[in-house]
Amino acid sequence: MCPPRRSRTGCLTCRHRKKKCDEGRPSCAGCQRNSLECQWEPSELIRIPKRRRGRAVRLAEKKLPHQAQGMVSVFPVLTPDIVWRLLGHFLNASPRWLSTRTGSRRTDYLKWLSPALSGSHLVRKCILAIASADLLKYNRGDSQIRHATIEYYGEAVSSLRMAIEDEMSVASSPDGPQSDYTPLAVLLLCLHETQNFTNRERILPHLKAAAFLLQNRISSGSMDPALRAYLFEMFCYFFALAAFSLGTQLSGSPADRIFSSPSVIAYLQHGHIMGTSQDLFIAIYRIALLGPNLMSRKSDEASVARRELFLLDQDLAICEMKFNLQQDMGLEHHHDAIISQLYCLACRIHIGRLLAPSGLRGDGTVQSLVDGFIKTLQHLPPDSPSHNILSWPLVITGLSASVSAHQRIIAAKLDNIHENWQSAIFSKSAEFLREKWRKDRMWNRGLPIIDGYEQLSNPDGLEWHQCPVILA
Repeated sequence: MCPPRRSRTGCLTCRHRKKKCDEGRPSCAGCQRNSLECQWEPSELIRIPKRRRGRAVRLAEKKLPHQAQGMVSVFPVLTPDIVWRLLGHFLNASPRWLSTRTGSRRTDYLKWLSPALSGSHLVRKCILAIASADLLKYNRGDSQIRHATIEYYGEAVSSLRMAIEDEMSVASSPDGPQSDYTPLAVLLLCLHETQNFTNRERILPHLKAAAFLLQNRISSGSMDPALRAYLFEMFCYFFALAAFSLGTQLSGSPADRIFSSPSVIAYLQHGHIMGTSQDLFIAIYRIALLGPNLMSRKSDEASVARRELFLLDQDLAICEMKFNLQQDMGLEHHHDAIISQLYCLACRIHIGRLLAPSGLRGDGTVQSLVDGFIKTLQHLPPDSPSHNILSWPLVITGLSASVSAHQRIIAAKLDNIHENWQSAIFSKSAEFLREKWRKDRMWNRGLPIIDGYEQLSNPDGLEWHQCPVILA
């Protein structure tokens, strides 16, 4: 095999690095091997002749937004039409994954996502991995999509690992603006793991990498402040719910600094993901940390945790009143108020279960909160864009629901969301709750439980750890 020849007409990246270039298009072997952007002179960009494009490709191209037109020529492709198909699917479906806003704010994220798609080879690989895995749900017999799913996920993970290693080896100035494309790629893979897989532990290395990358960006400048704000919102969402679902498997030290930073709290006020209820993820993270401490053998630690949870419940009660539904609310504020109330009520329900005396079931205060949750849930429109983030409050409320009518409503909601979203988060959560309710009924009737379910020996409300998915 002949070695790559040195060329003065190679890509700009190899020329700058003074490396040999085999002039492979659209990305040379050297850039692919090192996960670098393969850049060419503007006059040298490859143009696929229109006569060689199939009809399906031309139709897909017409449907893409103008800002996406320039992205496709730089994609490494399996076949000429697969990228158009994946990119078109992502742009059509991404509002379901990246926004819970309503009206004109529904696609605000494209203002920073489009430049990231154009400017980062790494982000593009993650986008293709997400799109192909989601599209495979609806086209399970499509071998090309299946191959793309495996190919792009492998490329994304490999490239991301090298990008993180590069950032770890370079001491960045805290005063200068930093690119946020690497943490964006990490968080896109977190989205990928929650939406397209059921293995809870696969998200762990991504979340730890995101915590490392973002703690270095708490005080540093940003090339795109809107993107920086969205990144911290995404991180707080994923990390809080993963810490809640997985407990001690996530070390909290880097995340503690992020969740307690005033600048991060300011970022959360933008509300790109959950509007006015974004701050509630800080409360969920605090509950995730304090709940296990109630079981501590150190009486002082348990006492502090109980007091902190009691004070947090009082704060949430005030927050709940702030989000009361009013008839004169606009559509967007009405939607935000519903989601905020659902999360507030779920937090309070869980705290109530944690603080209840051991073995106490059917606590009146908790059941009153469950009833309030069910009534509020009825106000949520069936086409609400926030259905994709309801797994956590539905499961937490379902764990405390003792009335069969409430249980049926929660299970039906999870089933309906799964039917529309095809995400295992909701189907597995519904199965988990139904099994829990079945065992509760057996326990109440004094029947033996063969698989060793221990309701009263685990009165601290930690059953969610048995849920097979991250409650994201």
